[in-house]
Amino acid sequence: MWRTWSVLLAGLVGAVLLGAPAGAAPVTERAEPAGRADAVAAALRRDPVYVTDHAPRALPPDAAARIRASVARLGVPVYVVVTPVSGLGPENPSESFAALLRDRLGKDGVYIVVPPSGGGGEIRQFGGVRGLPLDDAWSAAGSETAYDAGAPEMIARFVDIALSGRARERRDHPRPKPESKVRKALDADDAADRRAGRIEWGVFAAGTALSGGSILGLLVGRRVRSARKAAAPRRPPRKSTKKSTRKARG
Repeated sequence: MWRTWSVLLAGLVGAVLLGAPAGAAPVTERAEPAGRADAVAAALRRDPVYVTDHAPRALPPDAAARIRASVARLGVPVYVVVTPVSGLGPENPSESFAALLRDRLGKDGVYIVVPPSGGGGEIRQFGGVRGLPLDDAWSAAGSETAYDAGAPEMIARFVDIALSGRARERRDHPRPKPESKVRKALDADDAADRRAGRIEWGVFAAGTALSGGSILGLLVGRRVRSARKAAAPRRPPRKSTKKSTRKARG
């Protein structure tokens, strides 16, 4: 009897240990975006601009202040979340995360979810707020902003375009994309190398000119002295006075 109960108990424990991970893993994956949405929504209740502290190198210290100043120009409630968007959803993580934030916060307005780099992300409008060409302005801002500009620059450009009255035109005919910071640094290095090369060439040319001028001066001076000697009149040879002296003595 005891042996039978031992076998049954061991089988039950084994089934629990083997079956639990298979059933729990999908729940954990589905709950992860919701857990992040709860935490970020709680932060948005205190401040409508949430900036992650996990990307200090990608964001300047005044990123939140700059974003607040930019979105305040829109004249509508705006909630901005600057956070890495990977892992927030299976297909379109930023869109699903914005919807989760709206559900958790329960407030109408414009919701912007953007990574610290500024590239990608998305914008959505909920409720009866002032109509703005959000999609066109966001698309144009992505085309007119350098790929490594950062979230504050991306949002500032978006606000400028949204208020310009030409959002669709700039979406269809974007301005030339500015150079990236890396490209500017490389161009600056190239320009410095060219300036250094010109300076080195100038010093070399000056040294060559000085040395060549010295040699040329010596040659010219020698030629002038030779010409002067050739042009000078020759003196007649002096006659000897020995014979006259002998006659005077005789």
